[in-house]
Amino acid sequence: MRINTNVAALNSYNQLKNTQNNLSKSLSRLSSGKRINGASDDAAGLAISEKMNAQTRGLAMAQRNAQDGISMIQTAEGALKETHSILQRMRELANQSANGTNTEADRQSIQDEISQLKSEVNRIADTTEFNTQSLLKGDGTNNLESTNLDLTTLTSTTQDGADAYSVEIKATADLQATLAAGENLSVDLNGRSFTVNYTNGGGTAGDSSVSGTTATVDLGGAANSVDDAAVTKSTAESLQTMIDANEDLAGSYKVTESGGTITIEALKDGEFAGSKGNISADTTTPANVTMQTNTADTSGTLEAYTPGTTGTVTGQDIAAKSEVKEIDFSGIASAADAEKLTGTGMTINSQQIEFYDADQGAYEGDALGIDISDVTDGATLVSAITTQATGKLDGVSIAQGTAATDLEITSADAGADSEVAIENGGTRENFTSVFQIGSNSNQTMDISIGDMSSQGLSIADIDVTTAEGAQEALDTLDSAISEVSDQRSQLGAVQNRLDHTINNLNTAEENLTAAESRISDVDMAKEMMNFTKSQILSQAGTAMMAQANQLPQGVLQLLG
Repeated sequence: MRINTNVAALNSYNQLKNTQNNLSKSLSRLSSGKRINGASDDAAGLAISEKMNAQTRGLAMAQRNAQDGISMIQTAEGALKETHSILQRMRELANQSANGTNTEADRQSIQDEISQLKSEVNRIADTTEFNTQSLLKGDGTNNLESTNLDLTTLTSTTQDGADAYSVEIKATADLQATLAAGENLSVDLNGRSFTVNYTNGGGTAGDSSVSGTTATVDLGGAANSVDDAAVTKSTAESLQTMIDANEDLAGSYKVTESGGTITIEALKDGEFAGSKGNISADTTTPANVTMQTNTADTSGTLEAYTPGTTGTVTGQDIAAKSEVKEIDFSGIASAADAEKLTGTGMTINSQQIEFYDADQGAYEGDALGIDISDVTDGATLVSAITTQATGKLDGVSIAQGTAATDLEITSADAGADSEVAIENGGTRENFTSVFQIGSNSNQTMDISIGDMSSQGLSIADIDVTTAEGAQEALDTLDSAISEVSDQRSQLGAVQNRLDHTINNLNTAEENLTAAESRISDVDMAKEMMNFTKSQILSQAGTAMMAQANQLPQGVLQLLG
């Protein structure tokens, strides 16, 4: 018999310790209701459970997001309901004005009510908000789809009063040809810097010098010098003389003129780098300049600029014998009706100017608004600008150009720098909002609400003081009513979709929560069974350990 080591007691102790650990886990699970209370309980199950938990919480928040989206839509749609009612009343008045029984005074009274209704349409558009976001007046930026402001020529007058050099800008109707948005045209004329900034794409652009095809302007670059100060007219003969006077250009190009169009032909075979020539030209340069090659494998670029400037107008390379590229330096083509300037902006000497109609009002945040409600021609437009901008545009002279649609902006100080930014007019971009309607990234839904102001609905210029105007107003109002109907219909469709989205999110959350519960939650009945077993085993283990501790005492009987 051994008394130094009580093996039976040690075994009883180990069993009792395991039982106590199991009993402790059961107590933790029963008190928390969770099967997994720590990573050691189920490492893989913990990872899966937490991922599912993130999904269920995301689904719950997505439901709230969708409900907020419905609230936003209801706010916008409710305001448009009133806009609809106003438009119906305006159409009713236009119909009344179209009747031949009305006098001029009658129609003026009708027009007065319509003007008030237009103002209310604008007020609704300006004040309809959700969580401080304006819903019905676009996002505040102009929709750059059409141009109504003509800045055909930017003129620099020399200090001694000599003839001015001009930078003529050619643009298509949408100003979306060559220059990308944000690109600048910088021109240095007689020591004065002009920057022309296209905020909406391009078009062809250049000064009154020779160039290649649809061109970008890069002024300020180095150029080879041609010493021929006596030449002032860019006729075919003088151009040929100036080209031949340059070592890099001599013998490479042939200049001819036909029907007012100058043609510059490449004569050499093979490829050669483009050259720059200081070719004199004045404002009498023919409108069209054509560049072409006579050999199939000739490439190169001819660059030239007007004396008194620094820089080049760079065209595309000439690549094929029959390829002809043409630049038209004529002015911007646009309607002469100055009333179409409504909503058009420009910047002069960093001073933002917004043209607006009295019924519409200047856009919020404008540095300077010019009311053109009574503008009917270029002269009254100039008067409106100079009168209302007194003291705001120091050092700048504004005058009507020779063409009916030209607006000349001239620096009154020959040494001053000027900046002119050209923007498009028209309506503003749609208000857009993105609803997060899922628990993961990119699970979104978009809505778009157009400019619902009188300008956006094209009713700002409605005039029913004549029978003809009333007839036109009926068509205009029909279009506006249809536009509001379409917008309300779209909002209603999105709201219905969000209702279904919420139902689906609720179902998904329910199912995913059940799945996560099966992993992380404890089976109470089973755990109570385990707890009872561990409790009984703990009592038995304690009793048996007491008996095991008494066994070595039997050896003492041998001493008696």
